[in-house]
Amino acid sequence: MPLALADTQFETDLDALLRLQGVLLEAAEGARGPELDHEYKELRRILLEDSGYSDVIPTFVRRYRDLGSLWPALKSFSPQWEPRRGEIRKQFEGALATAERTEFFGKPGDVPPGYDSSAWTGATKGADRVNAVKTLFPIARNALEHLIAQLEAPSHNGGPLLDETVAAVEALRQLHQALGEILLAADEGKLFDPFNDGLARQASRYAKRAAKGLRDDPIAYATSALILAIMTACGMPDIGGYLAGVAISMKK
Repeated sequence: MPLALADTQFETDLDALLRLQGVLLEAAEGARGPELDHEYKELRRILLEDSGYSDVIPTFVRRYRDLGSLWPALKSFSPQWEPRRGEIRKQFEGALATAERTEFFGKPGDVPPGYDSSAWTGATKGADRVNAVKTLFPIARNALEHLIAQLEAPSHNGGPLLDETVAAVEALRQLHQALGEILLAADEGKLFDPFNDGLARQASRYAKRAAKGLRDDPIAYATSALILAIMTACGMPDIGGYLAGVAISMKK
């Protein structure tokens, strides 16, 4: 769903929501500065002016107009930054899910069903999922690094990257970072800690956004589908149903 305001750099509500969440995740670690504060104010204004999101934006965003006044609320979540980030992801879930359904599938009734990876991988236990993450995510991250390098390489005609490629590369970078955080949590035995709630869904959103931006590039699209498949095998939420659509598109 495109945003109504012409002065925004974001093409969709999901773009704006993900960036607003990103600003707050930075702020939760203590990041400050005029540019970050200005970005928070603008994104907050854009989304609160949209009647479709004014009621699902987290309460603390609706209440505080700038990062300075917001800081005590963020600290109240936890004295440590990791649980703060987890709480931010949790409170953004409703708004992000609404925007994601609209962007990728249209009306809510058009959303294809998800598929529980445990039905075909056998990873029904937490330990199985941790092992899958430790085994497969390094492969996925390595594939992401090579895909980003390929996409950013100069074209044969020397022209600039297409807008959709630029957006896809940014999503791939965010995905690489998110997978790294999940892998670190698995290595430290913290994969299922509360402050990691929402991290898997965030990673899945970046993966789907990257695949969407690469759908006109056969090789890159196939690589992104492989990464999606790896994430599905690790039990990532909401990937299975989307991957089915990717497979159908590739057959065309």
